[in-house]
Amino acid sequence: MAQPPVSIPGLGVPVTIPAFDNTLGALLVGGLLAMALWGVTCVQAYTYFMSKPPDRPMYKLMVAGLWFLDTFDSALNAHILYYYMVSNYLNPLAIMKPVWSVIVSEAFLMSPDISRTPSSSLLLQDPCSHHTCSVPLLIVMITVSKGNIPLTAWLVLVSTLDLAVGIYITVQAFKLSTFLELDSLSKYMYLNFASGTTSDLSVALSLCYYLYYSRTGIPRTDSLIKVLMMYTVNTGLIVAVDAALGTIFYAAMPHNLIFLAFYLLLSKLYLNSYLATLNARGELRERLEESVSIHLSQLTRMSRLDNLSDRERSVHTTTTAEKQTRSDTLSISVKTLLDKQMDRSSQNLELSPISPSEGSGRAF
Repeated sequence: MAQPPVSIPGLGVPVTIPAFDNTLGALLVGGLLAMALWGVTCVQAYTYFMSKPPDRPMYKLMVAGLWFLDTFDSALNAHILYYYMVSNYLNPLAIMKPVWSVIVSEAFLMSPDISRTPSSSLLLQDPCSHHTCSVPLLIVMITVSKGNIPLTAWLVLVSTLDLAVGIYITVQAFKLSTFLELDSLSKYMYLNFASGTTSDLSVALSLCYYLYYSRTGIPRTDSLIKVLMMYTVNTGLIVAVDAALGTIFYAAMPHNLIFLAFYLLLSKLYLNSYLATLNARGELRERLEESVSIHLSQLTRMSRLDNLSDRERSVHTTTTAEKQTRSDTLSISVKTLLDKQMDRSSQNLELSPISPSEGSGRAF
């Protein structure tokens, strides 16, 4: 329920203080959710360092620095709640004025904007050298899109616009004396939310598009591509939905603080999405190296086709045969060298034994 009209020094006209449900209540809910996400960030960072990834020290320092900044941002959120709900619990006019920690936390929204600009980097695993390398986002998009310069230029444009508008809003916010003066920055806030959402959706959709059309027809490779697409959609979609909800609530109800609840979550969603992507690399590598189950009937059909070509082939495979409940199934992983020879007359598959120096494979 709204409070009766009161006069605020400097404005000269009576104003109505909004109800606490959509002001202090929104700040409380947003602050609690932000602290919960900070806990998730701590778990993600702990998982990253305990997994001992083969990343360069500068990237590990970057993850540690991002965790420190997120911790400082959480301290700012705690100060916001303490200032309005404890220090000024008997001063309802305090809710009309933004405390300094609200404005400083705006700077943390620019860190994800910076991470989308061409000067940032993505962590990729080099399958040849097995070392982590950094590739600028601009080069990544050009490579994935096979030289699509217009698409890359569009992504750079919207990301740079988002960053520039965010810096401008932060500078101007320090000049505000009340939340009512946010109306003077409303067009820039719309532009900031719109450019950020457009950038996130553009990156997610373009990556999904090119991943989809890079399928090879090999089941295991296509399965991995589907997983990468799911990661791309989930990480980009969550952030985009939060930014879109903040925009909608600010446009529909600009004189309360519900939009600020979504605003407090945005930077933490970015960071958690990034850390989740880093921690998923090990699982994706394990999926590539996991054993493959091949039915013996399929192996027989393959041998008949090879007999028609009348050629001998050497194949590199791993032999890790396990006893299954079904006797016609083999579990094979790629590690040892087998020599497959086809006998045209008998049409039987023979596998030459492997010397002890080459491995512990068994002859069939």
